[in-house]
Amino acid sequence: MRFSPLHPPRKQLGIDLVKIITDAGTYAPRSTQKAIGPSEAGQDCTRKLAYKLLDWPETNKSAGSNWAAQVGTAIHAHLANIFAKLEDYEVEQRVTIRAGLSGTVDLFHKPSGTVIDWKTTNNVDSKRRNISNQNIVQVQLYGYGKAAQGVEVKQVALIYLPVTGDLEDLHVELHDYDEAVALAALTRIDNIYTLLSTVDVESNPQMWQHIPTAPGRLCNYCPYFKPYSNNLEQGCNGDTACAS
Repeated sequence: MRFSPLHPPRKQLGIDLVKIITDAGTYAPRSTQKAIGPSEAGQDCTRKLAYKLLDWPETNKSAGSNWAAQVGTAIHAHLANIFAKLEDYEVEQRVTIRAGLSGTVDLFHKPSGTVIDWKTTNNVDSKRRNISNQNIVQVQLYGYGKAAQGVEVKQVALIYLPVTGDLEDLHVELHDYDEAVALAALTRIDNIYTLLSTVDVESNPQMWQHIPTAPGRLCNYCPYFKPYSNNLEQGCNGDTACAS
């Protein structure tokens, strides 16, 4: 590792380490995925899903590092090693939800028929107060994929694990398995495909304005966010549209 004359060794060491770790996460299989996955199917912003479905060029390269995702992946691997030794659990099972849409069930508790999805968070209390619909749709889709294998699925659970503090602070969000939630999410994706074929934004970029959006604080983390953009073909103005 060579130090740049522009930075003192201590600062340069930090810069170099951040780049190596971030690059490793950027080119990991989950990060390079292009098709819509179960984790995105419940996304509130239709425009974000539309960009993704069309494999649109990403404009927000500074949406933040992928460190949180790497921490989550490491914790998932650790938990998989623990539960793989227990007879009542299935670990990291791949399921096909439908053609072109598959995912991995983190954990399945066979005696209770419960699909379990791990989530890591810096703020468990916020998750207790407000569980995102996107997460609920994701785990219901996993339940749907598991049920398609002929397994009786009774419940789905989101387990929010603190990355700081005590493990006892985790939050369990438990729901009955509801096929209707999964089917509604799949129908929504089909409807977005239909909308995109109708408005044909690739030939008529001005039609992007007719793709609904859901601006909010999370826009900063969207790969298609371009603040104050007047050209939605180049990027979405997101929450800055409300301030302009």
